[in-house]
Amino acid sequence: MQTETESKTTAQQGSARSGDKKLVAPVTLFAAIEAEQHAALRAIAFAEHRSLADVVREALTAYLAQHAQHPTVPAVGAGQP
Repeated sequence: MQTETESKTTAQQGSARSGDKKLVAPVTLFAAIEAEQHAALRAIAFAEHRSLADVVREALTAYLAQHAQHPTVPAVGAGQP
């Protein structure tokens, strides 16, 4: 059983992970991926002490940055009033 001090310390450490960020306008995305992709993402998240969602967000950010150079891909937020 944890003491109150141990519980607070554990909670503070858990919220201070490097990859956790407060999202400004979160949107939930459901996507089916291959089991091998999921296993690889989980392994990365575990090794880096990050959430699976954070690893996926980072991968999406890199993918979008790579494809932003193409004129057929609208910039993030384009067309929004």
